[in-house]
Amino acid sequence: MQLDQLIAGSLFAFLMVFMRVGAAMLVMPGFGEPFVSARIRLLFALGVSYLLMPVLLSSMPPRPATVGGMLTLILAETLTGLFLGTIARLLMSSLETAGMLIANQVGLSAAQSFNPAQATSGNALSSLLSMLALVLIFATDLHHMLLLAVVDSYTLFAPGVWLPVDDAAQHMTRVMADSFLIGMQLAAPFTVIGLLFYLGLGLIARLVPQIQVFFVGMPLQIIFGMLLLGLSLSGLMVFWLARFEGHLINILQP
Repeated sequence: MQLDQLIAGSLFAFLMVFMRVGAAMLVMPGFGEPFVSARIRLLFALGVSYLLMPVLLSSMPPRPATVGGMLTLILAETLTGLFLGTIARLLMSSLETAGMLIANQVGLSAAQSFNPAQATSGNALSSLLSMLALVLIFATDLHHMLLLAVVDSYTLFAPGVWLPVDDAAQHMTRVMADSFLIGMQLAAPFTVIGLLFYLGLGLIARLVPQIQVFFVGMPLQIIFGMLLLGLSLSGLMVFWLARFEGHLINILQP
């Protein structure tokens, strides 16, 4: 093999790997956060692509002879990377749902703050859960599994082959439904306690009409809500991490 052909083949393989890895890191939790510098994200994607390129060189498709063929391969790899990153990002949205539901039950729905993980304004509990999830992803080495999911995706989605749109759409729909279900499950204890609390306030209002339950109930609701959140926060995050890891494993199952 000529030297120029070897260099051209290596550059082509590096470009194909970078398209998938870079697209995945663009939206993947922990790597694709708005507060992460674009230069750091780019350098990290280039470094990972450089390390993977020799391993995946033999599985790369033939180099296309036309510009249209090259653009087709680039688009196919980019869509595959975006699919992998979006699946992980959808699982993060379950914490947004849980935070909103919990805030409604503990009387903090009107407390708004900037959520760095979503780059939008939201309630304070959603911001807390999202940032805590990012910290735990790196503390428990789940970011290694995120990278491993991208690497192992080459055994499921061959380089240069278009992503099966029907299967990908069905899987993404299931993940969206599961994400909402996880959010509901995380907020379930607070929903039950909230219903019992409001039931108790209603009984007090009927039995002792002289008590202004609205003025008494709001501080008690916040106090008991924060107490319950402090007692259950570790369990909630362990549950979420287990579901997050399970979905990452299911992505790579044929």
